Amino acid sequence: MKPNLFIRLLCALTLFAAAQQSLADTGCFPHVKQVAEQLSTQSFSKTPMLQVDTGRITYDHYQHIKFKGNQTYWRDEWLPFQLEFMHPGMHFIHPIELFEWKDGKATPITFSSKYYDYTEVKDLNLEQDEPRMGFTGFRIISKLGGKDSSYTETLVFQGASYFRALGLDNKYGLSARGLAINTSLEGKEEFPDYTRFWLEKPAKDAEQMVFCALLDSPSTTGATRFVLTSGKTTQLEVETQLYPRKDMAEIGIAPLTSMFFHGENSQQHYGDYRPEVHDSDGLLIQQDKEWRWQPLAEVPYFNFQSLPMDGLSGFGLMQRDREFDHYQDLEAWYHARPSVWVEPLEDWGKGSVQLLRLHTESDTVDNVVAYWKSDAGQALRHLHYRLSWGMDEPPAHTLGKAVSTRVTNKAVDSLPGHKGHIRFIVDFNGLPKLAKAPQVEMVFNGKGKTKPAVVQENPYIKGWRVIAAVFPENCEKDMTLTLRLTDGGNPLSETWSYPIPEGLCNAP
Repeated sequence: MKPNLFIRLLCALTLFAAAQQSLADTGCFPHVKQVAEQLSTQSFSKTPMLQVDTGRITYDHYQHIKFKGNQTYWRDEWLPFQLEFMHPGMHFIHPIELFEWKDGKATPITFSSKYYDYTEVKDLNLEQDEPRMGFTGFRIISKLGGKDSSYTETLVFQGASYFRALGLDNKYGLSARGLAINTSLEGKEEFPDYTRFWLEKPAKDAEQMVFCALLDSPSTTGATRFVLTSGKTTQLEVETQLYPRKDMAEIGIAPLTSMFFHGENSQQHYGDYRPEVHDSDGLLIQQDKEWRWQPLAEVPYFNFQSLPMDGLSGFGLMQRDREFDHYQDLEAWYHARPSVWVEPLEDWGKGSVQLLRLHTESDTVDNVVAYWKSDAGQALRHLHYRLSWGMDEPPAHTLGKAVSTRVTNKAVDSLPGHKGHIRFIVDFNGLPKLAKAPQVEMVFNGKGKTKPAVVQENPYIKGWRVIAAVFPENCEKDMTLTLRLTDGGNPLSETWSYPIPEGLCNAP
């Protein structure tokens, strides 16, 4: 490349970067950072409840309060992103403040009954409560299928700092949060709230929507800037600046909250007619070129794992099983629940992926939480990452994948030598075409012994089945089994990892 051409190109890139930074600086983020910093100098005050009896709006009532399709905000201009507002009711009793941000100015968006169809809840006379009502959240709609498709739900914020998004053909499943505080400290968890939102008015040809939020809790305030890009995989860039009020024992970055009731690896199905019930079936972690998959499993009460690593490329709670026959649920559509992948957009340094699981006997309870904990602790005040919601795996993951995990501690086949053993049956697909069977790298961390794993071709999934047996000596120590397929030197699959629960152990 000629020197002067290189210089012109460098100047153009510099100007582009400056323009992008200038664009961010003229948006809502600088304003919200000022608000958050000022608020952090004041004592925490919880947003008061609405001064109206919303308790009479039961779950059934709430489902019948409809947002009018012809009242979406920015509908008159047919902008590519439009807004619907969430009505109070049930346990949604704390209002939020909404502002439209345009030309450097914030204009309040106020509650009005004009947005809602109360036909099916006439007996509640909700129109009379309008002066004392407030929005409890909002929903962004967009054209997930492209410019020629219809508007559909894309992203919703409601309750504390929780939000959920959809990729194309998804149904709502797991949630994300703005921040997790003291999550692993039983009885001490703190749930920050997003109390105000500034929504930048998009251009008519906009491919992204930008908005900001104010985070508030007893321990910290924060300003968050979101950049939404909707589509087959919906992406949400999240940038947060924290302003702590006091020391926090633990800060959870990019927390994800999901549900795992039972699955193909479960020993208990609670008489459920559905073979599997879960929003997510595994935790996926990337560290440079290494990929690790840990299937979710039931726990008897409370289980906490800390997975330390020097640097993180990404992590996520995934719904890998997409077969309707494996769920048989025509209402919940678990096979269409999105996976969520977290990708750091800055160096997070040393830390750990934290996985918290609780026992549940219902599919209505979220019982799985995953997040990143930095070794820098409270010193890490700037958080920047991307969330991807959709059906697909991260594009960088090109290795073979564990698509099913089954476990048993019963000698149901009556074969000799199986007493006191645990067997794992793991199916992998997505490997390259092989002239011969792959080899298995197996590592057992625990007190006991193993036998060489058996590898079988599984033509029904166009992949391979691994059958591994563990013979524990006792059930009092933590045990983990890991498996990986190789060509004798190079990895062909991700590393499958399974912490063996005490309830599965049957040492003699």
